[in-house]
Amino acid sequence: MANMTDYLFWRGDLTFENVPFNEIDALILCQITYLHFDGLVSPDFCDEGISLKELKAKFLSSDDFEKRKNAGAMINKQSADLFERAAESKRFGNLKASAFINKIDSEKEEQFAAITYASATFSCIVFRGTDDTIVGWKEDFNLGYLETVPAQSDALNYLKNIAKNKKLPIKIAGHSKGGNLAIYSAAMASKEIQEQIQAIYNNDGPGFSKNFFQTGGYKAIQRKIHSYFPRLSIIGMIFEHDATYTTVESDQKGLYQHDPFSWHTLPLGFVEEEDTSKESKIIATTVNNWINELEIEQRELFIETIFTVLKDSKATTNTELTQNIFTSVKNMIKSFVHLDSKTKDAVSKTIQLLLKEAGRNIRGKQ
Repeated sequence: MANMTDYLFWRGDLTFENVPFNEIDALILCQITYLHFDGLVSPDFCDEGISLKELKAKFLSSDDFEKRKNAGAMINKQSADLFERAAESKRFGNLKASAFINKIDSEKEEQFAAITYASATFSCIVFRGTDDTIVGWKEDFNLGYLETVPAQSDALNYLKNIAKNKKLPIKIAGHSKGGNLAIYSAAMASKEIQEQIQAIYNNDGPGFSKNFFQTGGYKAIQRKIHSYFPRLSIIGMIFEHDATYTTVESDQKGLYQHDPFSWHTLPLGFVEEEDTSKESKIIATTVNNWINELEIEQRELFIETIFTVLKDSKATTNTELTQNIFTSVKNMIKSFVHLDSKTKDAVSKTIQLLLKEAGRNIRGKQ
């Protein structure tokens, strides 16, 4: 079945003036943003930017090309090829890339990256999803007990800077955590900036607390949000989300449906499914009910303990964790054994609650 790469063959020779920007264009830019453009795209919000065609030449000739194209947990090996094809197309080649920010802060437990792609008629902000760093995944889990995580604050500031320096209509897009950041930044922006925003594209991004959807800021931009989830969505169905979304057909199984390259496309949009799967709903209900039953302090203790154990594996990325799996597991077991009895008991009870909730939901859906 066709995917983003096929879409480039079908629509790559058509400019945005010929065929307006759509959800697949947004997804392509989201996937390209997983590549590392550090040192190739200016971080200056006032900079005019570099065309994707020029960026491709710099990217391919960079000394650390192999590292750049393979970095990131959500980087499919086809990502560099997708970027090259897009950069050579009439549709994407003249887009100007600018304001590339890439932050990893272990102390603040933050992973944040963003870039803006501009045509003559619009600017498209793209927030990168979770990368390969363990601190990036820790920040995702922090959404379970913190009102705001650092990446969300940075996303809002980034949007403010783009709105101030680039006087064009704005589109915002993100995949995975990037989808959450896209919605958050738009909802928290001023009324003036919200009026400048044309559309928000959320691709399988995790949700928010129930209270978030009652805010005036969210309601003001709700009609501009376009959310897309694969049939078996796990990441995107964590926490609460708006009931209005589109389900996309995927040729992968399980968690791998989170990979945008598995999403099926047509020349003018995604191949749509009726709804997410029964399994997806069971997982979402289980995790969300479990989170809601825990006190804030319990959530924090559970998450901090799990990531303390991961930290003691000595790995800083998921790649390192899996490449040295036996050493990592050995170090994690040592770490868990040395936890105080009160913490071990609390974590054990929390896991039991999750398993109990899972059993209840599985029986309820049979």
